[in-house]
Amino acid sequence: MAVSTIAGGLFVTFEGPEGSGKTTQIELLGDALTSAGYAVLKTREPGGTPLGERLRQLLMCRDGAPVAPEAELLLFGASRAQHVRERILPHLEQGGVVLCDRFLDSTTAYQGYARKLDMTFIAAMHDFSVCGRWPDLTFLLDISLEESRRRTRGRDGAAPNDRFEAEGNDFHRLVHAGFHDLARQFPQRFRVIDAERPAAAIAADILAEVRHALD
Repeated sequence: MAVSTIAGGLFVTFEGPEGSGKTTQIELLGDALTSAGYAVLKTREPGGTPLGERLRQLLMCRDGAPVAPEAELLLFGASRAQHVRERILPHLEQGGVVLCDRFLDSTTAYQGYARKLDMTFIAAMHDFSVCGRWPDLTFLLDISLEESRRRTRGRDGAAPNDRFEAEGNDFHRLVHAGFHDLARQFPQRFRVIDAERPAAAIAADILAEVRHALD
């Protein structure tokens, strides 16, 4: 099968609360697009590169050393800058499709809205780290705080090892509100998806939106 390419590529990001099903939906969409002949890069943040994965360990693990909010923000920015340069831009320049599990909107929601760090600085950091290449389409997989907590508690039957999953309800309410505020600010690229439905129904809605973007 010939590989389908798109001028400038297509950059799709997935955002949402903990346990919203981003990884599952990226796998389903990636399989559908690969079957249709597209060159698909599935990746994640923080991470996506050897440097990014090392930073992910520092940022996500509860058993590691404490991370100050300001340092946390800058580490996310460093991971993203490497990710964009090393993997995302080269794939897009070849006309491929990038599917990313979290990107800059998560940083704005978690470190800006929830940690209450300076939004002007965060916006400037985004401009610097993404090299001018913002997502074309962002899916916000929307679930309630109660459903998020239920799903994350159910993972392996153990207490969360992820620093962000372990944050309290007030923190996660601010994250949820932040995502919805971003969706209102950027309606041209955000699609809010009810993620409390069966995975197949969610996947069908996402694929329809992506096909529209590809057309």
